Amino acid sequence: MAENDRRFSRRDALKSGVLLAAPFIGRRGDAAAPMAGKRMGYSMSFATIEWLVTQRRGVEEAAKAAGFELLFADARDNPAKQVRDLEDMVTRRCDVILVSTYYAEAITPAVRMINEAGIPLVVLSSSIKGNVSWTCHLSTDTLGTARSAGEYFVRQLGGKGRVVQIEGKPGSVVNQMRGSGWREVIAKNPGIEIVRHVVANYERMQALRHMEDILRSTREISAVYCHNDEMALGAVKAIREAARTDEIWVTGYDGIQLDALEAIHRGQLRATWQYLPFGSEAVDAAVEILQGAKVPREIVFPSPLITRENVDTFYDARARAVKPFRSQLKI
Repeated sequence: MAENDRRFSRRDALKSGVLLAAPFIGRRGDAAAPMAGKRMGYSMSFATIEWLVTQRRGVEEAAKAAGFELLFADARDNPAKQVRDLEDMVTRRCDVILVSTYYAEAITPAVRMINEAGIPLVVLSSSIKGNVSWTCHLSTDTLGTARSAGEYFVRQLGGKGRVVQIEGKPGSVVNQMRGSGWREVIAKNPGIEIVRHVVANYERMQALRHMEDILRSTREISAVYCHNDEMALGAVKAIREAARTDEIWVTGYDGIQLDALEAIHRGQLRATWQYLPFGSEAVDAAVEILQGAKVPREIVFPSPLITRENVDTFYDARARAVKPFRSQLKI
């Protein structure tokens, strides 16, 4: 069946009230829980990096506690599949849908279908684009935090240095802001030069290989700005193996995974900015929405700077564990 035919059949089915089967994981909660009998859809673009693994865990645990039947779909880095996944959630009459996407524009047709069906939509992290709407968007002030990261580089470098930028997935709105805010500040300081800029798609091994290439071809590097901790750890490894740790320091972004916080604790990673995975917060927002509460369309969370001086607030060195995440949603 052609792609357009599949999409048409789903829309047809929705209009006629027919439910289509789909390979989702279903979880039935405790009947005494507040959302017992309610169905939640949860769609991710992919689920391979640690930040997304943590997000999924948070959604699943909170959904189970609330009593939702959870329909989960991993698009496996395929935007066309994420569109189909979201359409299936509509045809299966989900009461609320959570979406975490790196394809802000590509999934617009499916979001429009969700809007037409009148299903509440909670967006986690990266925003969506196009002539569509959502009920609640959970995020941080990414642009403002990226500017703060730029100011951190200016302070730490004393206004002079040669830096490298390693960015994540170009289609992600969050990725774009992490880059533009930082570069906006760097551009105002002519003593700091961006000598290389590469894309590593949030993957540690890609960042490692890029950094190895950069180190072979580029001298006099002062620091590396990475759009997430996975890439930062890849860059740190390449720098360590090249015996240039005394020359170059690295920052990351996310601040939720054990090996990144350990690297900060040991002085191997200079800093990171915490970016909540929003899993439990998204479920809490969905519960409030379905219970009729007035939930803000935009909810912005803090994104604190984590350095060796304050890492113990987030990391338990004795237990070698990340300190527990608790929902920060306050409505």
